[in-house]
Amino acid sequence: MSLLEEHKAERRGRILAAARELIAERGYDGLTMRDLAQASRVSVPTLYNLFGGKQAILLGELEETFERVVASTRNAPGGSAVERAFAGCEAANRELLAEPGYSRALVHLFLTSAEARPLRRKNRDRYVAMMAEELRCGQATGDIVPWVDTTVVATHIYARYTQAMIEWAQGELDADEFRGATLVGQGLILLGVMHGRARRELERRLRQLQNQAASARTGRARKRG
Repeated sequence: MSLLEEHKAERRGRILAAARELIAERGYDGLTMRDLAQASRVSVPTLYNLFGGKQAILLGELEETFERVVASTRNAPGGSAVERAFAGCEAANRELLAEPGYSRALVHLFLTSAEARPLRRKNRDRYVAMMAEELRCGQATGDIVPWVDTTVVATHIYARYTQAMIEWAQGELDADEFRGATLVGQGLILLGVMHGRARRELERRLRQLQNQAASARTGRARKRG
């Protein structure tokens, strides 16, 4: 990378970091190019030259966020197929829940913007491919039945996670409910394709999550009462 490219990458990173902070504080609608230029110590024309507009900045940040989720998922610890699947889901949840206001703005743009459509397809395809690869490893170790098409299973897992993400972004689920929905949703899908020791391990985890959810509902009911 040339010195010019290094400076450009540094400015881009600084702008995206400032955008993340401002969106978390004010929401996407409260973000202005003038304030972003001031926060990232660049001129307004520089913002337009590097990104092309406010929405393009958020799309750039959206892609970087997904890269972090992918890295966290790939680096998640775990030995069995069950452990790896849950560790990857929890890593993605931590990334989303670290800055809720900012993440909700990203989810809204991700799902509603026509400009985000190619990125939606790219992210879906990458996630499904990554999860399918993990499931094939589970087939190799005997945790997952050999006849199942892992891409089909991974696609269902992605769809369930996306649905929970939408419900959380719209305020229908709080953070704990979102975690539960993603983990249980993924677990129930995997339950149909696991057998032997892995299936027993998954059943144990699902029972534990179910009990935690029941306790949380009881606690919320008591507070309302």
